Amino acid sequence: MPITSSLPPHQLRVPLPTGLGLDSIGRPSRAKRLTDPLAARREAIPAFVPRPFTLDAEHPPTRIHPGALLSAVHAADFVVVLLAGLATLALQPSVWSAGMLPAAAGTLVMGLMARVLDSGPRQPQQLIRGRLTQQIADGEVHALTAFAFALLATVTVMQPAAEARTSFIEWILQWAGVSILGIATVRLVLSRLLTRWRSAGRLKQVVAIYGTGDHAGRLVERLSGASSETIDIVGVFDDRTSRRAVPLALREMPHGTTSDLVELSRQCEIDRIIVALPHSAEQRLLEILRKLHKMPVEISLAPDMVGFSVPAKDQERFAGLPLIDVYGRPLSFGQNLLKTGFDRIAALLGIIMISPVLVLVALLVKLDSKGPVLFRQNRYGFGDRVIGVYKFRTMQADQADTNGEKQTAVNDPRITRVGGFLRRWSIDELPQLFNVLRGELSLVGPRPHAVSMRVKQRRNEDIVPDYALRHHVKPGITGWAQVNGYHGPVETERHLEQRVAYDLDYINNWSLWFDLRILLRTLFIAFGHREAY
Repeated sequence: MPITSSLPPHQLRVPLPTGLGLDSIGRPSRAKRLTDPLAARREAIPAFVPRPFTLDAEHPPTRIHPGALLSAVHAADFVVVLLAGLATLALQPSVWSAGMLPAAAGTLVMGLMARVLDSGPRQPQQLIRGRLTQQIADGEVHALTAFAFALLATVTVMQPAAEARTSFIEWILQWAGVSILGIATVRLVLSRLLTRWRSAGRLKQVVAIYGTGDHAGRLVERLSGASSETIDIVGVFDDRTSRRAVPLALREMPHGTTSDLVELSRQCEIDRIIVALPHSAEQRLLEILRKLHKMPVEISLAPDMVGFSVPAKDQERFAGLPLIDVYGRPLSFGQNLLKTGFDRIAALLGIIMISPVLVLVALLVKLDSKGPVLFRQNRYGFGDRVIGVYKFRTMQADQADTNGEKQTAVNDPRITRVGGFLRRWSIDELPQLFNVLRGELSLVGPRPHAVSMRVKQRRNEDIVPDYALRHHVKPGITGWAQVNGYHGPVETERHLEQRVAYDLDYINNWSLWFDLRILLRTLFIAFGHREAY
């Protein structure tokens, strides 16, 4: 027989277990209150208030790129060895009289080649953190190796007579002695400069830490203690920041989210992002890496907990931690240096050669309609940073579209008479050579798109997930997509996808010869197309 009650439902009393600190009607018991054993510990920790990252208002010291420093040292050693060889050869008449001049020239060339092939330190940190005695010893060993190779190869091939061989070896010894003295001098000067630059903070690499847990706390402590002179941690970032998750080591550091980190990379140069999350969180790691990969920076995974006790193969890099490099910049420092040098020299020569054309076009634009000669449009450049791209004005001054909110169309009423001619032959793009001189553009690269550009009212990133990867290099006046027929307005989503595919193909296969090919094809295709409007 079921048990029933005459009491209303809200007056029913159900006995509850008393071991939970509650009485029989569910109220807290006065005798035994429910307590949290961690409450006292949490109350002892001061409340965590994230401190947002703000850029330093003061002018930071001009940083010296580690790759540039290493290249400069190698170049200085090469010049020292070359000048020492030429000077000692000029002061050695016995080599000339013995008919060993061809052998001496060959030895000089082979010695320099050997010096280039085995030029000493491969990592900038070996120079920045190495001792002076070690730097001098390394320089001398590499120099002597080059001399020994050159001497052995020349004597074996030429097989000179005894008298000629004696004078030839004397010259080699003099050359080696002067070179060793010169290389030691270079290292002494370098040591003085490194001391000065290190104290001024000019040798620091800018590093951002992603993660705010214990893993990130140990990483920050390790980097701050062992590499404070060469690594500058700008802040820690995490989309899941909470009061409990942030260890004491991170509480005084600037904090932010992934969006803050992306925005920060647009305002200042970040050399590396280190993701400090447990490796077991595979899905979260992959999701975070996909977001961060949009930025043109080196991205590494911090070692898991055991990795803090296992030394890395390269002890001079990031406090000896065995970092796992995940993503990197598509072009190395040397490739960027080569591309930038070629761009600026070619742009300067181009401006000089076409200066009469620039003056004539400027005059025609001024006479055709009222307004300035040049038009400056906001477009996305390297690292999603907004740059002002110069063009000859082709529209009515009061209808100029600074952000590119409306793409041009056939018979667009905004375009002037002269403007239509300039657009048809791409002459309006010529002032972008000045953007190349300013370092904002390259001669060849993905074309920069206007900041408000939309395709069918959709953002480019929503159409092509990898769209941001095209901003990992400087945009260009012309590009691989343009010489393959993708120029002018982007009218369809398929059109945008094809453009991005060509841009990424260019980035992944860059070479100076590739740039030259595109420039040559531009002269015959891009400047002659009739589809522009």
